Amino acid sequence: MSPVREITPPARPPVTVELGYRSNASLLVAYATQLVKSELTVKTELPVRPGTSIVLKLNAPAASIGLRGVVASTRADSGGNAQIAALEVTLTSSAESMGEAVDKLALGFSGITVLVAASQAAPRAHLSRYLRAIVNCHVVEIDQSRLSDPGAIPNVDLVVIDLDSSGPAGYDVYAQLRQHPEVATAPVLALAQAERDRLRAASLGFDEALANPPAFAELQAATLRCLGKPSKVFVVS
Repeated sequence: MSPVREITPPARPPVTVELGYRSNASLLVAYATQLVKSELTVKTELPVRPGTSIVLKLNAPAASIGLRGVVASTRADSGGNAQIAALEVTLTSSAESMGEAVDKLALGFSGITVLVAASQAAPRAHLSRYLRAIVNCHVVEIDQSRLSDPGAIPNVDLVVIDLDSSGPAGYDVYAQLRQHPEVATAPVLALAQAERDRLRAASLGFDEALANPPAFAELQAATLRCLGKPSKVFVVS
């Protein structure tokens, strides 16, 4: 009787994922907070199993970075509708070429702008101080009643909305901002005391929803997650 031979299944080809960053600042933040630690978190609606090899292409206006990685783990998002793939990444290129890409990003960097929307001056000022302590940024404070004013909204990298100060109109603020080309793809962070408001914000598409007032460490972590988040994720193969 012939011995049974184990047949090794052929290795699956790596999955190619392209990440689009809306600004050089966004990819710089992702590099500084995640890539230097050889990790990256990507949200995708397509199933990706732990252990899957991945080819990553990170594209910003001034530069592109190529990486190889493997899916470390996956989990469902807060709504249970999408998958969060936590990737451990390794560089495909030499340190010199990575340095060149980062240099290009730095040369095209024009600063970070954050829009703070609240109907009261006190919470706007408080949030502005917090945000400037987290990252060197230009903060634009705006009353929700001025959102429709011509030129009131600049091109921004992050929007923070105080839902408690704005009341029910805070959700309308979010809808209005999504109509502006300057902020249509910018990440939005919501602050609300009530859990039901934070859950509603998450269901409407806010990128982050924190208690109000937020603990500084939580606001810091959420701000950096938002700033380093890609605006587009394409699973090519």
